[in-house]
Amino acid sequence: MWAAETVSVFGSQFYLIAMPLAAVMILEAVPYEMGILFALEMLPFLLFGLLAGVLADRMCRRTIMIVCDFGRAAVLAVVPVSWYFGALSMPILYGVAFVAGIFTAFFDIAYQAYLPALVRKSELLDANSKLETSRASSQVGGPSLAGVVVSALGAPLAITGNSLSFLGSAFFLLRVKKRELVHRAEICKSVLGEIREGLDIVLSSKMLRSIAGCTGTGNLFWGISFAILILFMESTLELSPSWIGAIFAVGALGAVAGAVSSSRIVAAIGLGNAIILSALLGGVPSMLIVLAYPSNALLVLMPIWFVTGFTGVVYNVNQVSLRQAITPDHLQGKMNATMRFIVWGVYPIGGLIGGFLGETVGLRMTILIAGIGMLASVLWVILSPVAKVEVLPSGCEEAEEAGQDHRLDDGACSAQTQ
Repeated sequence: MWAAETVSVFGSQFYLIAMPLAAVMILEAVPYEMGILFALEMLPFLLFGLLAGVLADRMCRRTIMIVCDFGRAAVLAVVPVSWYFGALSMPILYGVAFVAGIFTAFFDIAYQAYLPALVRKSELLDANSKLETSRASSQVGGPSLAGVVVSALGAPLAITGNSLSFLGSAFFLLRVKKRELVHRAEICKSVLGEIREGLDIVLSSKMLRSIAGCTGTGNLFWGISFAILILFMESTLELSPSWIGAIFAVGALGAVAGAVSSSRIVAAIGLGNAIILSALLGGVPSMLIVLAYPSNALLVLMPIWFVTGFTGVVYNVNQVSLRQAITPDHLQGKMNATMRFIVWGVYPIGGLIGGFLGETVGLRMTILIAGIGMLASVLWVILSPVAKVEVLPSGCEEAEEAGQDHRLDDGACSAQTQ
């Protein structure tokens, strides 16, 4: 699974840069079209996220991931093929982004629910740190190489690298031999009943609810910014694809540093404080992007991306580990699906808002507004029980399973960590 994640995320760097550059450089997309493209890519999390969580608790999660890898590999191949025959257009990019997003939604929800089936609860923080280190390390070389490939071969051919990476991911997942325990009792329940159960798991828990609020608010405003970010870099800052890739690579170096340092930070200041501090510091650099101009773009953006990468990984490693630790294994799929529905479901909304604001108030002002919103997102966790958590909770999940009640007792979990 570790190898599969490494291969997959390395190839995804090609998509991250090449897809929007194909729209900007080949099809001359304007801000609202970039907003629609980003929104369609993330819309499946809003439309199918809760259903994906039900399937992740009813079916073999590894099988779901493998099928989705093959599906993404096939649909992304449409871009270079249509470009080769002179048929590439924005509607085709829209369709590819949406269908690939469907496979990604089902894959990601199964992926987060699968990890607790492979390692013990006490090992989740270490396992997530390793996966994030691998992800971040792959991102160091990925963006730079993607930028070079886009410059040399064009954006459509660069997307082929992502398609091949998904085939590599499927190959490694096929080599995972450990069997999963599928709770057959879940299959007897109605789909809508399980969706309501997933919503109740998150909304009835103060800790999960605050994490969802913080991450969702931050993602909403990040979506506003990212929808027009590549356009801002290419048109306003006059950066080449190679330099754009280099900036993302510096951010990945920050992510590597964050993944390696995460456990030390938790040991020094506590798990809850690590989540709060990383969320707070992650919002500040986003506002400073507006200080970049063609003459100083690299000097401004590279440090910003480093800090953003560092704080983002520290936040994600710890909040995901906390979520997984306080949730019983047979509810991991529904919990992760509900979280994904909330925190990634806001991306398409942010993308559309970003495209609209980019057209009306300009790219630079849109990015400033997004940065302020990201900074404000930390209020969710500051005013929650998350602040009281010192170490990763253990034992709560066993009590939940024994009690036959899926509601999470935040007070009990917090008390055990004081």
